[in-house]
Amino acid sequence: MEINKIYNEDCLETMGRIEDNTIDLIITSPPYNKGYWSSNRRMGNGFNTKSRRIEYTNYDDNMEPEEYEEWQRKIISECLRILKPTGSLFYNHQPIQKNHQEVNPLYVYDFPVKQTIIWNRKNTPKLDKSYFFPTIEWIYWIQKDKSSRVKFNRKNSMFNKVIWDINPDRDNPFPAPFPEELVLNCLLSCSDEGDLVYDPFMGSGTTAKVCKDNNRNYIGSEIGK
Repeated sequence: MEINKIYNEDCLETMGRIEDNTIDLIITSPPYNKGYWSSNRRMGNGFNTKSRRIEYTNYDDNMEPEEYEEWQRKIISECLRILKPTGSLFYNHQPIQKNHQEVNPLYVYDFPVKQTIIWNRKNTPKLDKSYFFPTIEWIYWIQKDKSSRVKFNRKNSMFNKVIWDINPDRDNPFPAPFPEELVLNCLLSCSDEGDLVYDPFMGSGTTAKVCKDNNRNYIGSEIGK
């Protein structure tokens, strides 16, 4: 497979061509299924949800929750298959408020979560008066299996605690971009120069850009044009 390339296809297709134990590091953030919980969606019990919908190209972000969880389990399973035993998966997701309750991606705990990192975004577009302002997202650090000893050097990190204070990227027109600092902290902490990094939801290409700038190789998948 050609490296330093973003494949315009479903990530499961890309990973289907990647051999076992090939990738040094995976950094990604899937769509959060906010289309299902969007502000204009009326639930069966009469409540309206108030989650902000994210508009993607070529993807509706609107699955039944059970279908979404099954899809994400498949993706994480494939990520761990292609990951080296010393590799790490950083999986960014967000709590969703619905019907005055919080929904978290609990399916991640079907996998060996090494640590949960808090991304403090410092602000939010969600102004619902019934909650404290939700200014954080989760980054689940997942290892290949329970016995893995992952590559990690905390001394190289920009953020060496479990709370990473990083502003969102306001200059990127993509609807849900990573800030470069988030990707960079993962690279510096858990990879070496020349390592191969994969992002199954490459979006605007932030992971690829940070890899280029820091002498890492990359593979990406993205269905958007």
